[in-house]
Amino acid sequence: MGKQYKHYRFYYTIFAFAGFAAIMIYLFTISSYRLFIVTQITTIIGIIVAGFGFIIMSVCIIKYFMQLSGLKKVIGHEPGNELMITGIHKIVRHPLYAGTFIFIWGLLIIHPYLSLLIVDITITVYTLIGLHFEEQKLEKEFGNAYRVYKQKVPMLIPRLNNT
Repeated sequence: MGKQYKHYRFYYTIFAFAGFAAIMIYLFTISSYRLFIVTQITTIIGIIVAGFGFIIMSVCIIKYFMQLSGLKKVIGHEPGNELMITGIHKIVRHPLYAGTFIFIWGLLIIHPYLSLLIVDITITVYTLIGLHFEEQKLEKEFGNAYRVYKQKVPMLIPRLNNT
């Protein structure tokens, strides 16, 4: 891919953020079919679920913003990636994606519209397909260390019993 490959993550981050913002703006400006009646209880449940997902996402973004955004490579700091297996990564291998899923599906409880359901399904399927390729990339990058980690820690849904 040449020199452009060095900055692909940065360009991808800008594109993804702009695309996501455009989709969300469009989503909340169109009229759509309501899937169920919103009550005070569903609103509270939705806020708790979406809030929990937002907290997980925020922790992950703060933890590895420079690497995720591609800014590390843009500003020339390329010490190499490290396999993260501490903190929340002891519970799930991809906490940012897990948090994102919790957040977007929590939003659906707050705003139960068909259009948001379609967006949530699309984001979920797109991300699961991307995870397949990311897992392959991580195995190539970290080899046996990642394969061992993969056997011990679930991808997205924490195990109830960690024995």
